[in-house]
Amino acid sequence: MSVIRNRAISNFPMVLLTLLSIVQALAFELLWAEVHQHPELYQWSTIAVIGWIQVVAMLVGIILVWMSYATSVMRFRWVPSTVDSLFPFLVGILQFIMIDNLGIDGIALWVLLLALLFAGMNWISHYDMKRARLIPENDEFFAGRSTAGLRDFYGLIVLVAALLLASVVLWLSDANVLLYGCSAVLALGIEMKQLLIFDMYWLESMSLDNDEQDNHEQDNVDQERQHSPEDQQ
Repeated sequence: MSVIRNRAISNFPMVLLTLLSIVQALAFELLWAEVHQHPELYQWSTIAVIGWIQVVAMLVGIILVWMSYATSVMRFRWVPSTVDSLFPFLVGILQFIMIDNLGIDGIALWVLLLALLFAGMNWISHYDMKRARLIPENDEFFAGRSTAGLRDFYGLIVLVAALLLASVVLWLSDANVLLYGCSAVLALGIEMKQLLIFDMYWLESMSLDNDEQDNHEQDNVDQERQHSPEDQQ
């Protein structure tokens, strides 16, 4: 069984990224088609400006989903389960419904789904990290790091709660343009911050390799000096 287990660990990243790429490509195609079905986006107005901000936020969201999965499978290995193959479809369904609700009329549901997407992606990431901690290949990253506790999720809880509250307010406001604009800008701002967080974790993971390589090179230099005739004299 260890042979099958090792084979699954090695091949799963390619399978997952292929599946995710298909789903995200469909989301991008649906977004492109949906933009052409909103003529108000091509007429100069406040609604058009806000609408394009929402479209950009949706596009950044697709990129974030891709980055979340891509960086995880490149940095870590874990034993895959059957539900790992279901997650990309569930995420894709949320994205498809969000795209279908672009515009001021569907903004309340759009913000609600955004909250669910953030919560779901963070849960998926935490679920993968818990299993990655069990694989010796990932010890370089997890060495000296404690497991995540409730305190580590306070920021996410506040974020999701704020989005849920915004969704309720939007639902009761009956297509208020000001709230529509604030929601679109808030969503885009949150996603841009998330991009910076992904970049920070990526650079941190890459620096682990660089530090290890630098230490290895320094050890080689020290060994060469110990064996050099000048040092022996």
